[in-house]
Amino acid sequence: MTLLRIIAVGLFTYSTLAFATPWTFVKSEDGITIHKRDHGNGLVEVRAQMQVETSYSGFLLLLEDSDNVPNWIDNVSHSEVLMQISSNENIVYTQFKAPWPARDRDMVTYSKYEVEEGQFTLTIKDASNYLANESGYIRIRDVDAIWTLQPLTNGFTHINYTAYANAGGILPDWLMNRLSANNAFSTFQKLKNQLPKYQGKQHPNLSQ
Repeated sequence: MTLLRIIAVGLFTYSTLAFATPWTFVKSEDGITIHKRDHGNGLVEVRAQMQVETSYSGFLLLLEDSDNVPNWIDNVSHSEVLMQISSNENIVYTQFKAPWPARDRDMVTYSKYEVEEGQFTLTIKDASNYLANESGYIRIRDVDAIWTLQPLTNGFTHINYTAYANAGGILPDWLMNRLSANNAFSTFQKLKNQLPKYQGKQHPNLSQ
């Protein structure tokens, strides 16, 4: 890489960070804090945070339990792994039930997790092209989410989740934005209740 290109990349990175839209506080309740920020197209990116007692293994085992996903991710009716790419990568198909008169949604995502320097990270990206559109569902697109877990000195683990997605259809942006924040809060409440069931178990690919 030439020096000119390195400088250009550095300036672009600085510009992106410097002018990133700041987070706006939404609510803090039950140990869960929700923020949002403008994504630039009328929709918002949502951030949810909390501190809980969980190991990385317990958290990952919960995420990989497809049958239990409807019990904690808000409005999910079905989830399944379409393809296991590697031990830490997969393609997942998820269906969401929507209140009348909205149509149900679905999404196809690529997920990859890793642990580096003591931090657990799970990235989720849109993989809509992997599966043809399903009849009766509107495909959620542009999915971009990340989970990060970091152990704290008090024995708890800090969980940070940021996500953006375009639910499509004819729902107004203001309604989709409100639903995004409300769904993130509800999901974190149910996540907190489900995590204790997975503690004391070891994931075969993790050391903690």
